[in-house]
Amino acid sequence: MLSRQSMRTLLLTLCVMLAVVPGCGILQRDRTPEEIFALALSGIAGKETMTFEGEAGLRRENSAMFENQFKFQGKLEEHDRLTLQTRLPGSVAAAGSGISMNAVNHNGQPGGFSASYERKRGQWTALAAEHEPLRGSLSRFNPIAQLEQIDTMKKTIQSEYGSGRQTRILRIELAPEDAKAWAASQLTDEMDAIRTEYMHKAAQVKGANQGKLEEELQKVWQQGETSMQKMFEKAEVHTVYHLTVDRKTSLPMRLSSESQMKYKDNSNRNNVEALVTDVNFKSYQ
Repeated sequence: MLSRQSMRTLLLTLCVMLAVVPGCGILQRDRTPEEIFALALSGIAGKETMTFEGEAGLRRENSAMFENQFKFQGKLEEHDRLTLQTRLPGSVAAAGSGISMNAVNHNGQPGGFSASYERKRGQWTALAAEHEPLRGSLSRFNPIAQLEQIDTMKKTIQSEYGSGRQTRILRIELAPEDAKAWAASQLTDEMDAIRTEYMHKAAQVKGANQGKLEEELQKVWQQGETSMQKMFEKAEVHTVYHLTVDRKTSLPMRLSSESQMKYKDNSNRNNVEALVTDVNFKSYQ
């Protein structure tokens, strides 16, 4: 018969064993969705190199067809330097069917362009000339920057059903006011970049037409800015991300999103469009 001291020692040993056995749910609590997201963010922030592949497209109303779609890939190097490359599609494909790669440039290669970015003081800056807005606007498809921005915003995070034994899937819904402010900020930055590009081109025009062209471009830009501000006054933005996380490493494996905007155009007609993205992370080091 065991003495009281022997029983106490046996119970203590059993508790230690249960605490360290992987998968034991008696003493190990499951992490909350917020903790899983925080671990995924800190995990990706600590990586020196990684690669990813993604695609994006615009869908209007309830159409199954994507517009302005393209594929892209990226590579992180030296922790803070990122290169993004795009490949533009040659035709519109049905939702879920993939993206056509038929478009080619004058060299016979798939159309597209690349852009480089550097992270300084927590902000990603495009390493491109100011008059190359397309390269600058690619920053909205930087999944690392997206995760970092999501971390600063109001949101609700829930675990999705259907996660496998090796992954956890998080549903992240941004607060409507934050989603709207973020979308407005991105569009404003892109409009400013477009204005810079065209003013740069106008400055290269020789002769008396230069001043007139710059004046016309400024007028068009101001009209566009006013129209955008008016549109956003009553616009509604709904943004949801799905983040797949590796249970073992806590690193992100996939980040998909849909940002839907409802607004009235200049003719007071209702419009609904959604920007859809899907990124798969690879090759962490």
